[in-house]
Amino acid sequence: MSKPSMRPGRKARNIHERIREAAEGFRRAPVPGVTDADTYPEVAALMTACRQAIEASIPKRVVFEGRTYWLSAALNLILDVYAAPGDARPLFSGATFSNEDHGHRPGH
Repeated sequence: MSKPSMRPGRKARNIHERIREAAEGFRRAPVPGVTDADTYPEVAALMTACRQAIEASIPKRVVFEGRTYWLSAALNLILDVYAAPGDARPLFSGATFSNEDHGHRPGH
């Protein structure tokens, strides 16, 4: 029995390795399909992080033609996630959505 690694990057590399392995499995599938997030928790966590990054960029207001309008948005996204900027094809593709509104919160 070996003892757990004390190197902080070890766990992160393992997560990325599991994501890569899952992506390879997706590519080998005979037909594209829907996969439950619970089956691939690391891929689901990456998809959630992608969605959260987009949600964080939603402005609360937009100025149009000199007038301010207040914006609230819920998201339904189809994402292509790439492992590197020069990759020709995505590591994997997926869909994710938010149940809550982002941006302006009415009444505030």
